[in-house]
Amino acid sequence: MADRDRLPRAVLWRRFDPEGMDACRYARSGDGYEISGTALYHDRHGPAKLDYQVLCNADWSSRSARVSGWRGSIRTDLLLSRSAEGSWTTGGAAIPGVDGLADIDLGFTPATNANAIRRLGLETGAEAETTAVWLDVDDWRFKPLRQIYSRLSETRFAYSSPQHGYDAVIVTDDFGVVRSYPELWEAVA
Repeated sequence: MADRDRLPRAVLWRRFDPEGMDACRYARSGDGYEISGTALYHDRHGPAKLDYQVLCNADWSSRSARVSGWRGSIRTDLLLSRSAEGSWTTGGAAIPGVDGLADIDLGFTPATNANAIRRLGLETGAEAETTAVWLDVDDWRFKPLRQIYSRLSETRFAYSSPQHGYDAVIVTDDFGVVRSYPELWEAVA
C-alpha cells in the first residue's frame, strides 16, 4: 500500500464563512470506508455543533450519511440511506431527483469532497462531471448538486458548482483530503 493510501488519517479545518472548526477522520470500515467528524460553527440560528458520519463502499461510492446535533435551539437528526437499487431515502421518504447518484455532499463540511475525488480517480488533466446528493444548509434538505472536477496536478483540482456559479481551485493532500478550499476552509492540522 502506498503511503498516500494509508488510513486512518485525520484533519482539522478552520472555517472562514461562517467562522468555525471541523475535525474529521477517514478510516476503513468493514469492506468500505467511514468519514466521520464534528463541525462547530456559527449558524444563522446561533452556535452549531454537528456530528457527521458518511459510510462509503470499497469504490468510495456513498451508501449512507448521518448528521446529528444542534444549530442554536434547533435539534438536527438526519439519516440518509441508499438502497441496493440506488434510490435514496431520508426519514423513510424518497428523495426526488437523486436515484442512482453515487456521492454525498454535506454542505457544511469539506469532508465529503474526498469521497468524490477518490471515487472519480482522475488522472492529471482529466475532468469529470458528477451529481451528488447534497445537503443544502439553507433549508436542510437533500437535493441533487451538479459538480465538475478537473485534476490540475496531484493535489490541485478545479472545482465547479454550475448552479451556484461557484468555481475554485481546491488543494488536497495526496489522498484527496481538502487542505485549502478558497474563502471557505483551510486545514490547520
